[in-house]
Amino acid sequence: MLAKRCFDVAAAMLGLLLLSPLLGLIGLSIRLDSPGPVLFRQTRIGRHGVPFTILKFRTMRADAAQACQLSVRADPRITRAGALLRRTKLDELPQLINVLRGEMSLVGPRPEVARYVAWYPEAVRQTVLSVTPGITDWAAIRYRDESRLLDGAHDPERVYRDQILPVKLGYYLDYVRTRSFGQDVRILLATVGALLWREVPALPAQADWRTSVIALLRGLAALEVAAAHLRAAVFPGMRSISDPPLWLQALAFLTGFAHQAVVLFFVLSGWLVGGSLLEKFRRPLAYEHYAIDRISRLWTVLLPCLLLSAVLAGQLPDWPVLLGNLFGWQTLVVPAFGGNFPLWSLVNETAYYAMFPLLLAAATATSSARRWLAAGLVSLWLGLAPAALSLYFLVWLIGAAASRLRLPAAAGLAVPAWLGFAALAAYLRLRGWNDDLDLRSIGQDLLYGAMFGLCLALLPGGARRGLTPRLAESAAGLAAFSFTLYVMHMPLLWALQPAPLDPYATTSLLHYLQWLAAIVFGSSLCYAAFEAHTGAVRAWLKRRLLPEA
Repeated sequence: MLAKRCFDVAAAMLGLLLLSPLLGLIGLSIRLDSPGPVLFRQTRIGRHGVPFTILKFRTMRADAAQACQLSVRADPRITRAGALLRRTKLDELPQLINVLRGEMSLVGPRPEVARYVAWYPEAVRQTVLSVTPGITDWAAIRYRDESRLLDGAHDPERVYRDQILPVKLGYYLDYVRTRSFGQDVRILLATVGALLWREVPALPAQADWRTSVIALLRGLAALEVAAAHLRAAVFPGMRSISDPPLWLQALAFLTGFAHQAVVLFFVLSGWLVGGSLLEKFRRPLAYEHYAIDRISRLWTVLLPCLLLSAVLAGQLPDWPVLLGNLFGWQTLVVPAFGGNFPLWSLVNETAYYAMFPLLLAAATATSSARRWLAAGLVSLWLGLAPAALSLYFLVWLIGAAASRLRLPAAAGLAVPAWLGFAALAAYLRLRGWNDDLDLRSIGQDLLYGAMFGLCLALLPGGARRGLTPRLAESAAGLAAFSFTLYVMHMPLLWALQPAPLDPYATTSLLHYLQWLAAIVFGSSLCYAAFEAHTGAVRAWLKRRLLPEA
């Protein structure tokens, strides 16, 4: 899997670069804590049964006996520094070098010593060893406190062989049979979450087809925007290249749907956000819950992004401008903060979050005073906002309206509708207006949005056999951090400063994919640090602000 290998190499290089100060401090602490080498080396069994030397930070005394390969939490051989490294799993960081060597992957079944591999049933051994072993997987997450489970056992190896290893092998087999890029991303996110917050997200047994498709589209749209901006940063414009190679033409075409991706975001936002409010607006405190949901959703990602932009610029934040950007006023009232790294389209998104409940209140409020107040605010906004900002609200409303449609009787139209939507997207990519969202593009984008809304309404709900588990897995991996990827990829791109690539060298495509993998990996880390806490932030705000809810 070339894509997996490219991602591994890019992520390992980025990790070693960013973590180099930490790696140095860990090495120093090991040397000061006990005599002996910094690194622990051990022979493990890799892909196709080929032995390799795995690297770890040493966590035991250098003269510790190795008769038993397992260790319990209270093992007297563990040093003071080693206890901390084991608890935080920082002792595994040198395995990034194994990843660069090609001996390991970021995600895959954990490699075992030959003694334990011999315990594998033959059929299981052939399957598990058919893939490159990894630093983490679902089994590693579940048994991250394995030494605690073995603590106090009269025969730790027997407990491991009879109770723990069979469960691990089940995880290994499941990974090999269903592995995908989306699953790898989700495992990486779950690993970070388990290490930082001791929480492991669970995979749903069955996923709703409509939900899975929408999640997958969100993830792909964010990836498309990031890929487009990266291509523009490292390759010259196609019009400036004479006789561009075929691979570059294909890359330019595939990464040229950023405009359509933004419009797709608007429709999906209307479907998810507007549709949710339409479903709940008659409940008590519905608008208050909506406001907290929207603010927490935006600010858990935007605030870290804006502060990171200030750090990258090497200056203190301009607080009035930063606050204006948090409220979506950039380019309207205040300038864009930090080169507008959070992206200009969030002005539209934030405005539509505010305008939709006002529009709904103007149409449905039981009090005439509230109706007139809401209608007045809507009219005032329409009068003051730029024309393009107001007109693109119609695209957002298409998504909200489509969320109320269910067309089961027209299910036979689903395939033609999606094929038509794909053909329209390709046509607009080649012949349409693909720059800013302005009056020149509103007509085509309304048509594009309406076609997409129809496709969403034709999606069947409920669980489906066949593709759904794999689709749900990939969708969960991408969509989990799609908003963070959409917002954070620009400051990450600016921080990485990738060098311009030769448009005629085929190896440039590999370098491009490595940079893209680095941006995706960096965004996943940002997601784990910030956006993953949105639910907790939201719940805390509601407890403080809506105690009666």
